[in-house]
Amino acid sequence: MRQLIKSLRSGISSLMLVTTMTIPVLAQTSGIPEELLNNSRRQKGDSLIFCNDANSRLRDFDRDIAKAIGDALFLKVDFKEGFGGFPLSGDGFLQELQIAMTNDCDVMMGMSVQEESAFPDWAAMTRPYVSLPYVMAVIEPDWKSLGDIPFDRMLGTSMQSMGEMVYITWSQQQPEAKRWVRLPYADMDLMVKRLNDGRLGGIMLWQPTYSQLKKNNPEAKDLRLVDLKPVPNVYTKVGALVDARDSFLRTEVDQAIEALAADGTIGKIMEKYGYEGVAGDSH
Repeated sequence: MRQLIKSLRSGISSLMLVTTMTIPVLAQTSGIPEELLNNSRRQKGDSLIFCNDANSRLRDFDRDIAKAIGDALFLKVDFKEGFGGFPLSGDGFLQELQIAMTNDCDVMMGMSVQEESAFPDWAAMTRPYVSLPYVMAVIEPDWKSLGDIPFDRMLGTSMQSMGEMVYITWSQQQPEAKRWVRLPYADMDLMVKRLNDGRLGGIMLWQPTYSQLKKNNPEAKDLRLVDLKPVPNVYTKVGALVDARDSFLRTEVDQAIEALAADGTIGKIMEKYGYEGVAGDSH
């Protein structure tokens, strides 16, 4: 760890020598009007601008991780929030993201890190800083796993989530009599209400969402987690996005994430928010 910090310090010192320079932006605009893009590129100096979606469920967690990354790199951290949530269909997502990364952001936090990323050539993902699972919540005291829920009880799932996709794939491989009817929900509070009134036998949702519900929704007080079996476990890996040309920055952030996972810093931040996933990219 000490040797890693020394190398990070020496690398960052080279960035601090170019605080006033700008260089042309060569990113593909993907149909974005040129007047919306700042045709210069801010050098990092002794600070980094971290951006995130104001409506993200990981908003505060991501800010704490960003601050820890900045501390590990001996850099000041500035935050910029925006977007206010992306359309569920993803319309305009990449265009809005490219404008933000060109004009305002050095690092975009809270991005899903998948093996087959749909991001274009101008974007590069860091290594994951956390892997967070999808969980099954019930209120029946005797059930220990999803497999204990009778097949005549319906399940609620988070609409268009990775957990829902894994469940659908598993369900399609089962005989009709050996699978549960699934009802997708965009409103997690409504899903909890339907669990409490008995219309649902269990609900499958992202663990950070479950933690928020337990903290903020009185109707979630009796929810408890059971094993997902026989459905496979599924995790969402969360990392950050940088401009693909910032290869040095990406390397430094990756090394900082590795160090913060190894020394327990990320684990402590997870504990603060009640997250029970894995620090780093073990999954």
